[in-house]
Parts: sequence; C-alpha cells; structure tokens
Amino acid sequence: MQPLLFRGATIDISTVDWYGKSATVIFFKGCNFNCLYCSNKDFIDMPGSPDSRAKNERVVDIEVIEREIRDARPFISAVVFSGGEPTLHLPELKRLASFAKSQGLLVGIETNGHYPTRLKDMIVHGILDQIFLDIKAPLDCENEYERIIGGITGAPERIWETLNLKGINIEVRTTVFPSFASRIPKIAKNIEGYNYPYVIQQGRPELAPDGDIQKEKSMTRDELATIAESLTFLNDVRIRTREKGEERINRYLYRN
Repeated sequence: MQPLLFRGATIDISTVDWYGKSATVIFFKGCNFNCLYCSNKDFIDMPGSPDSRAKNERVVDIEVIEREIRDARPFISAVVFSGGEPTLHLPELKRLASFAKSQGLLVGIETNGHYPTRLKDMIVHGILDQIFLDIKAPLDCENEYERIIGGITGAPERIWETLNLKGINIEVRTTVFPSFASRIPKIAKNIEGYNYPYVIQQGRPELAPDGDIQKEKSMTRDELATIAESLTFLNDVRIRTREKGEERINRYLYRN
C-alpha cells in the first residue's frame, strides 16, 4: 500500500460535520473542481503536482491515520472523509472506510458528487453510511455550474446520478454568499421529492480564492433563515452558521 497523500489533515473530534454525531474528519488532498468560493483552497492541488510540492504537501502513511481513528474511537461515533474530493483516492478511501467500520464506526463522505460509480462501489461493499453532497448551482443550469467549478463540463449529469443512488442516506448542502443567494430556491427545486435534508451553509468570503467574492460580507443567520423558511416544498431545511451551528428551520418538517 502506497502512503496516503493529503494535506491539512485531521479534525480529531467534530460535532458539526454530521448532525447529531461526534466524528473524526479526515481531509484528503486533491480535487477535480476549482470552485470560485472554495474555503479549502489548500486542498485542491493533487498530490505530487508542482503546486502541491511548493506548499510542502504532507505525506502520511495510511497506518498513521488508522491509528488516529482507533485512538479517537472511545470519543466518536463516526468518521467523515472530506477534502478536496476524497473519491479521487478510492483505494485509500476504501481501506480507511473498511477500517472505520471494523471499529464499529459509521462512515460518511463529503463529496462534490462527480464520481457516482465510486460511491456506489463503497455502498455495495457496505462501507459507506452517509453521503454529504455539495451542490454548487442549479443542476439544470450547466453553464453556470461549469463557471463556478472552474470549467469542468458534464458535472450536473453525474451529480444527478449521485442523487439517485440507492441504499444510502444523503444530505444535500450548499454554501451561500450574497451573490449566490438567488440560486438556492432553484437548487432546492432540483431536490424536491427526494426527501433529503437540505443544509444551507454560511459562506466565508474572506477564504474564497475569487477576488470579487472576497469583497462580499457573510450572510447573516437571519438572512439564511429567511431563505430556508421560503422553501416550503421541502420537508427538512437547515442552516449552518458560525453563530449558532446547525439549526432545523422550516416548520414543515413534520407535515403529513
């Protein structure tokens, strides 16, 4: 087994990445997207690339990460793999997911949804319990999606495939900035009927690589709540802010 290459690397205990659970979060390096507003910009470059070497990329043997998971096990109920895009490293991801399951832990993946076949492989092997799917723009606006993610074509079709995966729990997430806020109802319409939780996350403009976004101000908790309350056609809408963490917002959650 080759060493696992990633950068930035582990949050030992997080209570915000998986609602209601305490989790260790493992960040993989490398992403096929280059999003305008990415707050994990340092994780985008693939391991071994000139840019990543210039940033003193970190190389960690996979056994070290397994030991970190084992040491954290008394304090957590889950492991979440994030990035970057963790499905770019499928062999390492599957090994770590299998290890986490052997420790009696749940396994979640934060993903851009571009590799549904790889996610399905993990579902079939029983080593994935939850997908946290980051949808960037309305899926029926391919040109807009392509612009946001840095010129990658064909992403919406693959993300539709991920949305339709069977035998798995899925939570949909969108990070929002003032200039992106009008897209939220359109994204919500795309997932109407799936009965998935939809989480609207407070973006941090100061971390965005795009200069225009950096000039914006974070949307307030109340602004996000107003958007969430308008999505009356969804059963479970939440917001996530620095002020109050994750909150279930809409009053339609328990309707028949």
